[in-house]
Amino acid sequence: MQIKTILNNCHKFKSFVYGRAYFAEHAGKQAIHVEIEARKNSQGICSRCQRLAPGYDRLKARKFEFIPLWGFLVFFIYRMRRVECPVCGVTVEEVPWADGKHEQTKTHMQFLAHWAKKLSWKEVAESFQTS
Repeated sequence: MQIKTILNNCHKFKSFVYGRAYFAEHAGKQAIHVEIEARKNSQGICSRCQRLAPGYDRLKARKFEFIPLWGFLVFFIYRMRRVECPVCGVTVEEVPWADGKHEQTKTHMQFLAHWAKKLSWKEVAESFQTS
């Protein structure tokens, strides 16, 4: 079974598809990087007014930290689109897995918050290799 199959079964996004998954080094440790791509012919969502808007261009790739799998850190790699909203002008698109400029996915934040109910914040950060 592939990592893409696991992610599609438990964490699917409507307008996005998982691309290739590969091992890469992060802070001196092996991590799994999973590329995410927008579906062809899909429009982005304006981050200000949440309306559909056509693409304008793409920014540099960003990493979003996801829930660790089998002891490996997992990062989503995505090149954010800038969209040309008829109301707001050119803005960065809104993505369903992250809020604003956060580098962690919403799912990862919920995962850490769940463990923080059982352990101290320091123990959670050390256990899951995050800050």
